[in-house]
Amino acid sequence: MESGQLQQAFFNYIKAKLPAHISLVDELADLLNISNDSAYRRIRGEKMISLEEISKLASHFKLSVDQLLQLKSTDTTVFSGKYVRPETFDINMYLQQMLKDFTYLNSFANRHHIYFCKDIVVYYYFAYPELAAFKNFAWMKTLLQFPAFAHETFRMDVFDKPILDAGVKIARQYAMMPGTEIMNVNNIHTTLNQIEYYKTARIFRSDADLATIYNQLHDMVNHLQAQAEIGLKFMPGEKANSQSPEYSLYVNDFVTGDNSQLLMIEGSKVSYMVHNHINYLSTNDEKHTAYHHSFLKNVMEKSILLSKSGERLRAGFFYMIHEEIEKSRANEIKSFGKY
Repeated sequence: MESGQLQQAFFNYIKAKLPAHISLVDELADLLNISNDSAYRRIRGEKMISLEEISKLASHFKLSVDQLLQLKSTDTTVFSGKYVRPETFDINMYLQQMLKDFTYLNSFANRHHIYFCKDIVVYYYFAYPELAAFKNFAWMKTLLQFPAFAHETFRMDVFDKPILDAGVKIARQYAMMPGTEIMNVNNIHTTLNQIEYYKTARIFRSDADLATIYNQLHDMVNHLQAQAEIGLKFMPGEKANSQSPEYSLYVNDFVTGDNSQLLMIEGSKVSYMVHNHINYLSTNDEKHTAYHHSFLKNVMEKSILLSKSGERLRAGFFYMIHEEIEKSRANEIKSFGKY
């Protein structure tokens, strides 16, 4: 590919990442402090952009330069992402960025989200402030070992209301995204194992808080079943309407997912892969995303579709999840820490 064509591909890639109402020319002129005419000349490939300009654009749009330049001579796939670090992490900023990302994705008419579940999809927890508080606490205290949580026990008011409100807004944005989820009965055990660990370690401040967590888990599972029954997404406590996006639920008994996600936006694909349980790496590499999509399609073909149809199997599936929650409540789930 010649340099002019390569530069045009570079800007086409950037344009695809912009919301429909934002002009590529205006954005480029503003970022590089150049006139609109100079911006047009760069977009058309008539004037070469400098390495400094490439660096500015890649940094602003969070792009991988080597992917944009189509350096595909090897099988290397470049991922981008951030590490959650206790010394720099701000949960409010983290959630606000997540909310901003989902709002941006929902600005596209043609969009679809596939989630291969290891846990129940995290965005469902966010719709329930008590569950959101518990999950955030478990991540920050035990997985990431934030110093501020070192000697904390769990209580419902451990996080401020604005943080929990941001989670609810994220849940609402997720409820606006057409999607497919691939689940397994064992998905609920990720959270139940965390509960068992905290029960054994006496980290719940009160029995009432623990009871609330169990009750909210049941509420969340009931909501998932209600979505599956009609094949539409909607928020807990509300009803589906003509604007509700489609929802497909598959169950696979053979394999438990890894919380990987695939987004399909206006013909493009982005893969999100988990590492260290809570961090995500993303790539829009065509070979990788095509492989990821093919893999997920294969899993779905070997799964049972429970949304809309399969009433008997759907009822049985959710009954089994409720049963596991009650086993945990009754201290009937065995774990290594109890031996």
